[in-house]
Amino acid sequence: MNITYLQGCSLFKNIALNVVEEVLSESEVNIYQPGDVLNHKGDIPSALFIIESGVASIYNEDVLLAELPELAMMGESILADGHAVATIVAKTDLTVIEIKKDKFYELSHKYPALVFNVFSTTFSRLRSSNDAALIEARNRERKLEQEVQERTKELNDTLDALTKTNYELNETKSSLIETQKFRDQFMANMSHEIRTPMNAIVGLTNLLLKSEVNAQQLKYLQVIRKSGENLLVIINDILDLSKIEAGKMELEQRAFPLKTTLETVKMILNVKAEEKGIFLNETIDSVLPDYVVGDETRFTQVITNLVGNAIKFTEKGGVTLKAEVINHDATNAKIKFSIIDTGIGIPQDKLSKIFESFSQASDDTTRKFGGTGLGLTISKQLVELHNSNLEVSSVPDVGSTFYFTVDFKIALPPQEKEQVVEANGIDVTNKIILLVEDNMFNQMVAVDSIKEIFADIEIDVANNGEKALAMVKEKSYSMVFMDIQLPDMDGFQITREIRKMGFDQLRICAMTASVLKEHVDACYDAGMDDYMMKPFTPELLKEKLIINLSA
Repeated sequence: MNITYLQGCSLFKNIALNVVEEVLSESEVNIYQPGDVLNHKGDIPSALFIIESGVASIYNEDVLLAELPELAMMGESILADGHAVATIVAKTDLTVIEIKKDKFYELSHKYPALVFNVFSTTFSRLRSSNDAALIEARNRERKLEQEVQERTKELNDTLDALTKTNYELNETKSSLIETQKFRDQFMANMSHEIRTPMNAIVGLTNLLLKSEVNAQQLKYLQVIRKSGENLLVIINDILDLSKIEAGKMELEQRAFPLKTTLETVKMILNVKAEEKGIFLNETIDSVLPDYVVGDETRFTQVITNLVGNAIKFTEKGGVTLKAEVINHDATNAKIKFSIIDTGIGIPQDKLSKIFESFSQASDDTTRKFGGTGLGLTISKQLVELHNSNLEVSSVPDVGSTFYFTVDFKIALPPQEKEQVVEANGIDVTNKIILLVEDNMFNQMVAVDSIKEIFADIEIDVANNGEKALAMVKEKSYSMVFMDIQLPDMDGFQITREIRKMGFDQLRICAMTASVLKEHVDACYDAGMDDYMMKPFTPELLKEKLIINLSA
């Protein structure tokens, strides 16, 4: 092997020559003939592949997706036990260096930069795939609109074919319903499948940021973390849209601090405004109630989205968030929320399109400012769930105002507010955590992240349900972090068995990549006490540890 030449592979970026030699010494070299299959779609790859010489073709069914040249890396899904989404075939005589999963796992503990390089490469591919998927979604929506227009014209051409046309319309409606179901399922599956590897990417990035890294590595890690956050926003937007359109989005009705919520949004987004050299002002009515009844998360999502959009499209001047009480009595308040900017504005002929899925005022807007074109669609539909309408007035080169009105019930401040204590306020002596997780990289993320919070706490790991049940019988655990998807039985089944064994007081917290309400409900129905969404932040993990270890 030409080790100096192989340093050009993305796996070995910024890796010392002696480390490259050690990795290669733990690998094996295989030669494939043209037409040989290295890995089939739907299978877990047998190794992490590096092409030393030759060209490999990537197929989805009979469709050629890409051709990978020398030094390309393939089969990264092996690290998350993920099934390949395409088939890898040798196009020419192919010499491949293959690193088995167990060997790479050992090396990654020794050299974390290898993990960084794998996830950096994988993340770049995810971003490219996501961009391609969004373009395809836009094209399909335009095609569907064209088909509807053509069908409408056909309907108007003749009344004699009314009966036949009605039949065809019913068929088209049925087809559209099936297409909608397929799309909803696709969106949910895509979000789940991307969230699972993203848990490792986000978790390991956070851990690496806390380790000793040089200035260049720190810069790259910060880019990966920021890009990961952006990708999660896109995933969440797509999932939210699917939930709303499927009628599965429900608003909570709980007391929340309205003034504090608005002030928090301003505080968070003020950093972005300052970076652009514009102002972010807040005008709050003096009679605005302190507490109202509603869904704080979804309301915050709308305000954050609208203010964030205003900042994005404003280059000079600034943005004002305004909350005005229209009328109120002792129990109710009608409040108008306005987000006013001095940005680029929107032409009158484009105002009707900005709330459509995957749409922005122009293609130039997308290229210059970015975005998925989903934010305003989701905000509009969330406002409608509040029994209101999101409206806009705008003048090009002067600015825009987005506004809506909500009737809130006024609430009294909660008598008892759950206090989250600091980690060092909990005595973890003799407390033991059981982590039920089959993926080695997610095990690494969870264990190391917990140790960052409670350095001395004892953590046991079970790779499957059978081992988890045996360990619960043998040792007294303080809490369990339960993955849902496991090789022998799922987390729901394991939890039910633990409860049947009489461990009713053992705290069990689900770790799930799904945020659909029915999946969260299933966690509680199975007997779990709490759930934590993947990817999790260090702050969320700390909160879950404190709540469950203090119970």
